Amino acid sequence: MKRILLFLGLIIAQSYSYSQERVTTFGIQVKPLIPSTLLGTGLEELAGESNDYQMQQRVGYSFGGVMRKGLTKWLSIETGISYVRRNYEARVFNPTSNFSDTTQFRIIGYEIPLTGLVFVQLAERIYMDGALGIALDMFPSDVESTGKNYSFYQRSFRNSWSKSKEVMPWVNLGLVANVGFEYRTKSSGYFYLGGSYHLPFKSSYNSFFVYDYNGLKEEGLLQLSGNYLTLDLKYFFHEEPEKPKIPEDELPAWMRKSQ
Repeated sequence: MKRILLFLGLIIAQSYSYSQERVTTFGIQVKPLIPSTLLGTGLEELAGESNDYQMQQRVGYSFGGVMRKGLTKWLSIETGISYVRRNYEARVFNPTSNFSDTTQFRIIGYEIPLTGLVFVQLAERIYMDGALGIALDMFPSDVESTGKNYSFYQRSFRNSWSKSKEVMPWVNLGLVANVGFEYRTKSSGYFYLGGSYHLPFKSSYNSFFVYDYNGLKEEGLLQLSGNYLTLDLKYFFHEEPEKPKIPEDELPAWMRKSQ
């Protein structure tokens, strides 16, 4: 019986040794952006009077720094800043004349998320988490590009969260949801693999299509939501837990280790 109790005690001690409680750590992250028609990040279409138009999100990427603050052994908050590159391809084609043209462009943005994470321990050092929060999206500029035949071009203008175009036209807000798995080493930091979905509350850009050839001019409009699906790769540096400023017996019962 004593051996069983000793064994259980060692397991509990190990569980706390890899806990994130009172740990503030910094890390780096890389996120490939993955087009997905299922989640509205794939192909969008528009039918004009003479031509048909398409907008296709292509593979992009995001990278940056991240900071995590452990509140309890199962709850953390996370923030940071990332560079985000969204890649698009716009097409025009005429079903009758078999004419077509394409243009590719990119939208550069910066993202500051704030999320709350809930962890579930699956094994000695493996954890699963779910996260939900908001993100501040910042877009430095409008973009435009021209097709290969110079008869088709697009102009994309920033669409701010504010009703006034003069008040921070480069800012948008969105929802961030995440799920993933984390391996916590004893002294070499945390390794994380997961996926995220980012959904702006308002479309990020208004894209105007213009076709102008042989005296025929046609215009169209598509709104780019700016949403994306990612594969998340993160690494957090090893940090020791901070010493508690309040004695454990003065903490609320749900925050005590000895409960």
